[in-house]
Amino acid sequence: MNDYVVVDASLAFKWLVKEIHTDEANDLGRWWNNQGTRIAAPYLMPVEVTNALHRRVARGELTLEAATQRVQSLLSSGLELHQPSQLYGRALELASQLGQGAAYDAHYLALAETLGCEMWTADRRFYRAASPVVRSVRWVGETTASD
Repeated sequence: MNDYVVVDASLAFKWLVKEIHTDEANDLGRWWNNQGTRIAAPYLMPVEVTNALHRRVARGELTLEAATQRVQSLLSSGLELHQPSQLYGRALELASQLGQGAAYDAHYLALAETLGCEMWTADRRFYRAASPVVRSVRWVGETTASD
């Protein structure tokens, strides 16, 4: 088993807000913790999670205080943020190869490639685009932690 797993913002968000696949995301988090697997993400992940929490606040679904507490909880969870210098160029390559309109998600793939580990997402559309090309990408709704 690899020491790392890369988790994207869509999966991390499920640890903070109850929605579809939250239970699976929580099960994965517990399993990784029990296995001693380190959870990694590029530095942009907390920015994306903060933006998603902001949208919930703007819609009146969360209070500002609750959203702030949740992002702080994520940041104090032991999540390791990485920013290797080759990340950005490789993310551009991957985003182009996968036909993505934006390069954000490709940063997670590039980091997983750099760390030699799986990249987990809760974004089914991205998973469907990436999985035929990138074997290490996994989707929370399709695979369980016991696999």
